[in-house]
Amino acid sequence: MTPAQLYARTPKRVSNEVGRLKGFYYNHVAPELLDHDVLAHEDPSKRVELRFYEDHDIDYRRNWVLASVWLDGRPFMIVQNAGREGDDHAKRFITDTATYAEAARYLKSLCVPQGTSDGPVDVVGLDDEVRELTTFYGNQLGDFR
Repeated sequence: MTPAQLYARTPKRVSNEVGRLKGFYYNHVAPELLDHDVLAHEDPSKRVELRFYEDHDIDYRRNWVLASVWLDGRPFMIVQNAGREGDDHAKRFITDTATYAEAARYLKSLCVPQGTSDGPVDVVGLDDEVRELTTFYGNQLGDFR
């Protein structure tokens, strides 16, 4: 599946829970947000949107999550989390570096400023075939029906 194909899918749920982008052991907005930056739970301006294709709670502790992240209606990143609190597996695929940079600056404004960084390294093309985009941590999109 390509990122464009995933972006085109109808999500199961849409939210502004930007706090889901940063957990205890993972940070989908690193290095722009530092580990000790505290990110708000929800985006008060609703500029950042998470579209969940799967947000499966396995046992109240472990989960399997696949979501895309949008800024002002523009998709720029796909995120995966699985396992305990989503920390056992965390990966991101950035498809639009300019929008990612804009979103990172905006998300940083929702935190207590702590420092700066050089930019993302997890970049993929919008039409790149990325097998592990929807298959990770022993499951794949569509397994949880």
